[in-house]
Amino acid sequence: MSHTVMPSRLAEGNGHAVYVLGVHDDGEVVGISDVELQLTIQTLENMTRQLDNVQILSIDRRRLDAQKDQMVAEVHITQRNIVRRTELRVTVLGDHGAGKSTILGCLTYGEADDGRGKARLNLLRHRHEVESGRTSSITLGTIGFDAEGLVLNYANNRSAEQIFQRSRHVVTFVDTCGYAKHLKTTASAIVGHSPHVFCLVLAADVAAITTTTREYLRIAAVLCVPLMIVVTKMDAAIKPQFAAMMHELMSALDTVVPGRGKCIVTSETDSNSLANDMMGLAVVPIFTTSAVRSVGFSELTAVLAKPRHSHSGSVLATTANNGKPKARKNLFEFHIEHVFSIDTVGKVVTGWVKAGTIEVGPKSARRLVIGPNALGGFDDVDVTSIHALRIPSESAQADSSAALAIQPQKSITVRKGMVVVDADCLDKDTKRVSAEFIARIAVLDPELKAMNSVIVHIRSTYRLARILDISNETTDDGNNHQSGESGNWATIRLKFDDGVCDFLYAGMPVIARDGQRLTFVGHVSDVV
Repeated sequence: MSHTVMPSRLAEGNGHAVYVLGVHDDGEVVGISDVELQLTIQTLENMTRQLDNVQILSIDRRRLDAQKDQMVAEVHITQRNIVRRTELRVTVLGDHGAGKSTILGCLTYGEADDGRGKARLNLLRHRHEVESGRTSSITLGTIGFDAEGLVLNYANNRSAEQIFQRSRHVVTFVDTCGYAKHLKTTASAIVGHSPHVFCLVLAADVAAITTTTREYLRIAAVLCVPLMIVVTKMDAAIKPQFAAMMHELMSALDTVVPGRGKCIVTSETDSNSLANDMMGLAVVPIFTTSAVRSVGFSELTAVLAKPRHSHSGSVLATTANNGKPKARKNLFEFHIEHVFSIDTVGKVVTGWVKAGTIEVGPKSARRLVIGPNALGGFDDVDVTSIHALRIPSESAQADSSAALAIQPQKSITVRKGMVVVDADCLDKDTKRVSAEFIARIAVLDPELKAMNSVIVHIRSTYRLARILDISNETTDDGNNHQSGESGNWATIRLKFDDGVCDFLYAGMPVIARDGQRLTFVGHVSDVV
């Protein structure tokens, strides 16, 4: 018997495991003596002491035969997830060839790159990605930090579950695609994974920043998301070329992301205050790194270890009309990112707790609903168990990722993009299910005009919508710019095609594309 087996048994039982003593593996009841029983229980106690928050809940002893003095026992072991872990979700953006996957491979596996893309192989999911070196799907990478600030990754842990168990602060990286043909996937990552921070990756061996890089800067500014910049391939940089690129980057930051300072990070000093300033939208830290020489990663992880509270959570809960936070009750809201069907559990949905707290068991007396369905309605649903960061838990809090085992009270089709919410959410004026909405946007495509059709990304879903009306805002100089002038603000009214409805409310981020071009980015301001 090994303590390395116990965590998997507890995970299978959602934090509970029952060890039956005195029974063979084939189920034959043979019994053991009192002395053997006590030694076995002591062994189980030693095993529980080597794991976090694991204890023996009860021991049920039974005597088989008074004359033979043979015993059997059931030992009930539980694991309570009482440790509160903070989570930071970082969406990694950048042009193709910038080195996004390579940097994440070095961070999550603690290995240097060989200069030919060895580090990125740890993250690539498909054979064609390995062969071409181009990421075409969203990939998640994880690192953690323990109570002393030690970096936890696959270099000192066997699995993601072990990283989560040992961590007090977890950073989840969302690796995106760089090529325009995979823009759909990248757009889904920007609004669908509820990122706390955007990490823009640039290569040091390029002469200038691209239009795509400028668009990502614009998106970070419009969505009011904290931004950090990682410059890669410093080992391949040519000094005059690198200086020209950095000059252009600083100029772009001044123009596209005004109001935020710039700081090139060269040491771990004052990483705490730097992280706070970044999360408060006061500064954009810039890190220079080399995956081949393993340079710059200690400064990067020092800043990632500090942010404990997201700035974007409060911004997305505001109304776009005045930009001021709107008072909201602690109503539960969970965005579904993936749906699984497990034989022994049933339906399991994974995603993000956007607001409120959910509990299982007798503590939870609230009425939850799931939807919207094809008709725009919601159906009652029960949550039977919760995993937070792959660890069995009794609750899941706002701003964290979680997996919920659900039991709809009638047969329904559960799909990506649905939400699980308190039934009271549907009675609030700030949230509604509709096919039509108004948004305040920043125009990215000069060809944007009324009656055009665009693909709109909201949360993890995307739908075809028609622009019913677009009116540009008057600038400070008093000029009312023409429809579609790139870089200006506008108010737009859209309607989903084919009568499709979605769960919408003011402040929800939205991004749209037309094929392989981004057209606008902004926030929902009203639901019609």
